[in-house]
Amino acid sequence: LKMAIINLNCVLLNDNGTHSEDEIFTIEISNDKKYELLKHMVKERLAPFFDSVPSTKIRLRLSPNGNNIKPLIRISDDFPTSPSEEDLIYVVPTPKK
Repeated sequence: LKMAIINLNCVLLNDNGTHSEDEIFTIEISNDKKYELLKHMVKERLAPFFDSVPSTKIRLRLSPNGNNIKPLIRISDDFPTSPSEEDLIYVVPTPKK
């Protein structure tokens, strides 16, 4: 499989599981990387929101109510080519302490 630089559209879910289109942001990443790296990039991009949260605690999903994506899966397993504009990676807010 050939590595490709892709743009992943991500959005932070609200506490009630909804999101606003205004909050969609794009991260450019190689699809041969693992989701663990994407978590780190999301943390940086959303600073200061996740400042007190380790990137390992950030949860990503392919659908708002779906399962959390396992961090060691390669992005190419889900996106062998560039995702469509409608494809979103959902960032789950970390529960408040």
